[in-house]
Amino acid sequence: MLTVHPRCALSTLPRKRSSCCTNSLPNLFLHRHHHHRRRHFPANRSLNFRNRNRFRRSESIVCQAAGEMTVGAAVDLAGNRLVVLGEELLSDVHDNIVVTPDDGDGFCNGAFIGVISDGVGSRRVFPVGKLRGLRFMCVFRFKLWWMTQRMGSYGHEVPFETQFLLIEVKEDGSHFTSGNLHAGEKQSALYVVFLPIIEGDFRAVLQGNSQDELEICVESGDPVVDGFEGTNLVYIAAGSDPFDIIANAVKRVERHLQTFSHRERKKMPDMLNWFGWCTWDAFYTDVTAEGVGQGLESMKKGGIHPKFVIIDDGWQSVGMDPAGHGGRIKLARKYHMALEASIARNFPDNGIISCMSHNTDGLYSLLKIWNINDYTGVVGVFNCQGAGWCKIGKKYLVHDEQPGTITGTIRANDVNYLGRVGEAGWRGDAIVYGHLNGEVVYLTQNASLPITLKAKEYEVFTLVPVKELSNGVKFAPIGLIKMFNSGGAIKDLTYELDSSATVHLKVQGCGVFGAFSSNRPKKIVVDAEDMVFDYDESGLIALALRTPEKELQFWNITVEL
Repeated sequence: MLTVHPRCALSTLPRKRSSCCTNSLPNLFLHRHHHHRRRHFPANRSLNFRNRNRFRRSESIVCQAAGEMTVGAAVDLAGNRLVVLGEELLSDVHDNIVVTPDDGDGFCNGAFIGVISDGVGSRRVFPVGKLRGLRFMCVFRFKLWWMTQRMGSYGHEVPFETQFLLIEVKEDGSHFTSGNLHAGEKQSALYVVFLPIIEGDFRAVLQGNSQDELEICVESGDPVVDGFEGTNLVYIAAGSDPFDIIANAVKRVERHLQTFSHRERKKMPDMLNWFGWCTWDAFYTDVTAEGVGQGLESMKKGGIHPKFVIIDDGWQSVGMDPAGHGGRIKLARKYHMALEASIARNFPDNGIISCMSHNTDGLYSLLKIWNINDYTGVVGVFNCQGAGWCKIGKKYLVHDEQPGTITGTIRANDVNYLGRVGEAGWRGDAIVYGHLNGEVVYLTQNASLPITLKAKEYEVFTLVPVKELSNGVKFAPIGLIKMFNSGGAIKDLTYELDSSATVHLKVQGCGVFGAFSSNRPKKIVVDAEDMVFDYDESGLIALALRTPEKELQFWNITVEL
């Protein structure tokens, strides 16, 4: 299998039929018409109806933004079917399943799924409905601290401890569309994301059963903690772009829970600007002062000088039974509060990242399969043929010692948000720089670059939107071309600031800086110094940036074209 990131992992699954959906829109005005289906319950059943008015079985939404309008049902329980934007998602839905429309600002294609029950028990499993014939990708916890992915098309393939589920409801083979729908238009794809969340002292996860039913498992981890409400157990959202709906759904859950912050609102620690060394891969649990000293000396001899060292000797040994401590949610909450307090005390201004909490007890995490910088995108291409994840052994196994050569393609829209970093009016042309072969290729809109890899081979590409200047010269900055994430060095980019055909950049770091230009530059100046540079027939500009005298220093580069 040739895995081309950042294409959605669903692209590796069998194809299925397609059709339409709507994107979420900002500044929405919502008009709801609620339809209730009467339920009959045994007389001896005790139910909590404090929020009965929230158990709305369907919703019709009119979303209006910037003069455009999209009309359609967002999340609807129609009979015994769970319908999303008019398409069936689950069949044979149980009568005790309820849908609470999302009242959050600016997000109309979402809802909370819950259950009506007696609300008693420290661990309960509730079947929702049958999932059949729809491709999905999920992330589940297979060890205490580790998660991995699985793909399938039926409910029985959803593993225990699933904490993220993305379902492709409709698809037609075209790439993801963007923008809002106009009257009579149809979009190509419909994706739905499921995010099981925390409610009070209980956590929810997803799983499947032998009847292809998707189930919600609710648990506290403590037999004494046995009362729950169950109305907001899973958040679901729908749209045509899987990346957008994941990001927006997590932001909505952030506002709902108010226990974590989406990464867009977090400050990156300054330590990420420096090169450091973690001892884990060198010594695992057998860390000694002598070994650390030898490791540092070895790197020094190789011309590498780490600015910090992380001494990692494995997991801290603690008792894992949450019983008697108020359950796993309360215990995890106390753990995170103590950890955050320690970080605030010892690493001011968010000088470190606390990680490795791969579950939803106290932290929401996302699987991100592609990267984008302020002005460029990055795509990794890998031939992973010959090995795969073993569901039984729960580890990767080699099943073909001599897998074949695989051929695929690279396109500009493999980086889903590349258009957002391009200049206004970007027409879709981009340059592709291969880090291993050192080649620059110009791709016109919708053009593709073929690539062939043998088993275990890879390539990393930087993709950059092309800008056409007023004199007709085309330009695209690549960054520090000896680094895989070359575009991360570009911190500012301005075209024709003084109405002339010039490009102004601020670049951080040292090494070979590269860019594409359709014409040879007249002059390149770095901090008032005229630079010697190379220019080849492919349009690649290359010039050397020396090691800066100060930490985190920016080089001011002016390219006169």
